[in-house]
Amino acid sequence: MALPRHPLFTSVTSPIHERDIAAVAAEAFIHKGHEGKSYAITGPQSLSQFDRVRIIGECIGRDLRFEEVSPEQVRAGMLAQGLPKEVSDRMLGYLSTCLAQPGQSTSTIEKVLGRSPLTFEQWVTEHAAPFRV
Repeated sequence: MALPRHPLFTSVTSPIHERDIAAVAAEAFIHKGHEGKSYAITGPQSLSQFDRVRIIGECIGRDLRFEEVSPEQVRAGMLAQGLPKEVSDRMLGYLSTCLAQPGQSTSTIEKVLGRSPLTFEQWVTEHAAPFRV
């Protein structure tokens, strides 16, 4: 298995499960009271890239190592895949900011959906097959 590669592996962000994104969007579209509102949604906890690799390893029962690559290498890869320059710059800029100031976790999921947000562990468990290759 190829080593996970990522820039700025000590940056800390709050990954959100795509089902939580979809659930908030559906709630906002279907029910009244969300008109004109903007929601900042996050996962339940801030994790470094290192933490995420550790969690993936625990979920699939393997010891994983992590390889940090430069932001320039990642930017070049994003651009080669057709991502617009401003998107890669924004993503890498956010990770850089999160080196000094961890990305916050919000309570939006609880407020909008009335339940806790899904965890990164839950996401990995649901998406474990590609990590086992």
